[in-house]
Amino acid sequence: MKKNMLSIIILAVGILNVILGAVIVFAVVPTATRTNNLISKVASVVDLELESKDNSKNQVKIEDIENYSIDDITITLKRNENDSKNHYALVSSVSISINKKSTDYTKLKPIIETGQSTIKEIISDEFSKYTVDAVMDNKEAIKSEILRRLQEEIYNSDFIVGLSLGETLVE
Repeated sequence: MKKNMLSIIILAVGILNVILGAVIVFAVVPTATRTNNLISKVASVVDLELESKDNSKNQVKIEDIENYSIDDITITLKRNENDSKNHYALVSSVSISINKKSTDYTKLKPIIETGQSTIKEIISDEFSKYTVDAVMDNKEAIKSEILRRLQEEIYNSDFIVGLSLGETLVE
């Protein structure tokens, strides 16, 4: 009788062991995998932030920056699908930041002064891609695209280091 009872207890413990093993495989392992993925993502973000701090040598000192102001610009915006009325954006206090220590500074500074209409055209082109509702939401994207076009397409130089769009009024 003791051998049968002992066999039943061993069988019950073995079945309990299989059940707990299945619980671990189906409940604990996926949770641990998701936690591991989250930790990996956080670690990669921390690594990116550490890498971005090393790029400080590419930044221009404030005393090496010269600002060039451009007159106010009135731009016709893209129409909404159901709108028959023209909408406008008034961009005032546009300022281009130029690196005075750049190798292209002496060559390209006079071109900026005489090519103000080209710069206004680029600003107008980028703003006119957006509707009246989308302009204020995408102001940073517009600004970065204008800066990219000035650096790459027009002047083919990195002597323009920044762009400031002052007050933007949309009607």
